[in-house]
Amino acid sequence: MKCPKCQFENPEARKFCRECGIKLLIICPKCHCENIPGDKFCGECGHNLTIPSKPILKELSFDEKLAKIQKYLPGGLTEKILSQRDRIEGERKQVTVMFCDMEGYTGLTEKLGPEEVYSLMDQVYEILIQKVHDYEGIVNELTGDGIMALFGAPIALEDAPQRAIRSALAIHREINRLSEQLKTEKRIPSVKMRIGIHTGPVVVGTLGNDLRVEFKAVGDTVNLASRMESLAEPGTTYVTEDTFRLTEGFFRFEALGERRIKGKEEPVKVYQVIAPSTRRTRFDVSAERGLTPFVGRERELELLLDGFQRAKSGKGQAFSIVSEAGCGKSRLLYEFRKAIVNENITFLEGKCLSYGRGVAYHPVIDILKSNFDIHDGEGDQEIREKVKKGLSLIGVDDASTLPYLLELLSVKDSGIDQISMSPEAKKDRINESIKRLVLRGSDIRPLIMAFEDLHWMDKSSEDVVKNHLESIPGSRVLLIFTYRPEFVHTWGAKSYHNQLTLHRLSNRESLEMVTHILGKREIERTLEELILEKTEGVPFFIEEFIKSLKDLKIIEQKENVFQLTKDIHEVSIPSTIQDVIMARVDSLPDGAKEVLQTGSVIEREFSYPLINRIMGLPEKELLSCLYILKDSELLYERGIYPQSSYVFKHALTREVVYDSILAKRKKKVHEQIGSAIEELYKDGLSEHYEVLAEHYFLSENYLKSAEYSRLAGKKVEKTASFSDAIPHAKKRVQCLERLPQIVDVQKQVIDARVSLGLYLAQMIYNADAKAAIDPIIDLAKKHNDKRRLCQIYTILGVYYCFVEDNYIEAFKALEKGLKISEEINDFITSVLASCGRQWRESQK
Repeated sequence: MKCPKCQFENPEARKFCRECGIKLLIICPKCHCENIPGDKFCGECGHNLTIPSKPILKELSFDEKLAKIQKYLPGGLTEKILSQRDRIEGERKQVTVMFCDMEGYTGLTEKLGPEEVYSLMDQVYEILIQKVHDYEGIVNELTGDGIMALFGAPIALEDAPQRAIRSALAIHREINRLSEQLKTEKRIPSVKMRIGIHTGPVVVGTLGNDLRVEFKAVGDTVNLASRMESLAEPGTTYVTEDTFRLTEGFFRFEALGERRIKGKEEPVKVYQVIAPSTRRTRFDVSAERGLTPFVGRERELELLLDGFQRAKSGKGQAFSIVSEAGCGKSRLLYEFRKAIVNENITFLEGKCLSYGRGVAYHPVIDILKSNFDIHDGEGDQEIREKVKKGLSLIGVDDASTLPYLLELLSVKDSGIDQISMSPEAKKDRINESIKRLVLRGSDIRPLIMAFEDLHWMDKSSEDVVKNHLESIPGSRVLLIFTYRPEFVHTWGAKSYHNQLTLHRLSNRESLEMVTHILGKREIERTLEELILEKTEGVPFFIEEFIKSLKDLKIIEQKENVFQLTKDIHEVSIPSTIQDVIMARVDSLPDGAKEVLQTGSVIEREFSYPLINRIMGLPEKELLSCLYILKDSELLYERGIYPQSSYVFKHALTREVVYDSILAKRKKKVHEQIGSAIEELYKDGLSEHYEVLAEHYFLSENYLKSAEYSRLAGKKVEKTASFSDAIPHAKKRVQCLERLPQIVDVQKQVIDARVSLGLYLAQMIYNADAKAAIDPIIDLAKKHNDKRRLCQIYTILGVYYCFVEDNYIEAFKALEKGLKISEEINDFITSVLASCGRQWRESQK
């Protein structure tokens, strides 16, 4: 029975399509009643149904169609959106936007009737929605002849640009299949899609009371994706340079040069997606470009090699390589494979992919293809022959194994449908077939089977792994798993299982990597410190951060030395790193995520009493959230509860989380933090002047920030730390000048600028001191602020004397200052008199 949706040939008695899963129905041609496959006569009117006819889809009501679309939403997303709709304020995210538009839609509406157009678009939309959600994207908008889709919002994805392009390729493939079907059946002209993709920042706004999510783009992110779609030729996908850079190596592209885009001053580089490459993981791409030196993992490599020797001798072993993202799991496996390249072994490798979680047995199928040397594009008969030959070489019986392996490899007429047993029993037979293949293979020569990235593994594959673990003692099998700490398993207690935890690199090891990447040149100390601070020993972060610095021309080589060319505050976090971090953060329960975001606003380290005061949650609930964050290794705990404090494991994590919060919410939380500190530490507030000044500044409470900046300056002034007082004085000036300039504020501005000038003068920054007081000289005269005028003239006198060597102007200024100081009986009199005498002596 051919499926009307995907054209897959199903066995006659099937009720659901084995390829796409839709229900197969036989509609009686006489009374239009539904009948299930296998019925010989209509259950309603008795009409003979054995006359060949095509199963057709039941016409769905609007509500059924709505339910049909919603079932394609990524798992848990509907519930997540509905549970947060009343309280989500919005987040700033790095998102990949995709526009799809059907070519020639207007012409089709003129040639076809309304019902045919509706039927066609229903099929097109189903393909678009399905292929977007296959890669965990979300359809944000349905247009008359296409869609707008987002990858990485509202849930961040660490490989969103890749997923968007894979989704686009799948859409083109399915639309081409539909087009050929329509040409044959209804003589409808060719149907093609134009697709445009761009990656950039987007604000995920407040959610409404239904499933519609309102997205508001920051800058021109959405506009550029739309422009790419408009430029694309029918049947193609165009991407911007931003998306190209993030996916280079995973796909083949054709550079189309620069194009003028409406609303953009500079031309935009455009690339056409040609096809996926053979490289599927980040490590595959890195290996192709050239790897950095293998550092800091020598001990772990030796342990793997020792385990291999034990497995060779018939003592089966299993190793788990565990670390957070980017710490070198795949690299260690690669170096291990290099080290045993001359051994007579079978090495099988299966990779779990972030977008393959919904595909049963995904890494196991990789293992089978590797074992039988099966390549993409090979036909069913060729695959069948390869599997039969492979089984005969190791002496495995065809009847007990072949159908199950062919079924996993999607070979038609695998024979599994002729075997009468329950689905659970068939699953057991599949597991036994794979185990038989591995154990018999290891009898011939030692066998290593590696499963990478188990944190993305599907449930069926996990059952296969557990089955293998139970069977390897006494065999010549070495199992190797790689995964992140969040993956939970039950095999840790096995005596033949070993866990290798990869820690971050030391500063020495990190600098060894940095030196290699920059071509063994000398590195400026400031640049070294910046890289170490931002990357904290994570190899992937080191590579991506340096690549970003080079691409953005933030570093350059001068006389064999690499150095920064811009202020370090202008250095942004690469998109690749942001995506990895935000994918972890978005996987947290909502309460834990909110605590993490609030903590990021406080600082990299925050105390329990402070987070408790700000969050206002029941103690048990807050402790639960903090436990989740510790267990996820996003935070470390210091000290003993309830006086404990919490530290972000990575400075970059704190920065990425902080940057994801919208400005309006950050402003509110900074104000809450200031108030909480004032309440908690009112008896020792002087220790917190600097922190309070910063939080109130970021909350735009400039009056309070100015006052705490003044107090912070006075505190360090007592120890003559004038260089430390200067930043506080500058912040005070900045705050006061942002306020409405009423009389009281003007007087404070005079005071603030003179204080700044005096601090600068003490450090002999005389030109800067004059620049600080110049804007308020007339204002001080207007308000007749004699004390500050006296100090102003002193600063001017010193400036003219030591900067311009203009002794006449210096004398005039000092005389004015001396006169005023005598009028008000100020201590400055003696200082000015002394200066005047010294100046006169110098002129004799």
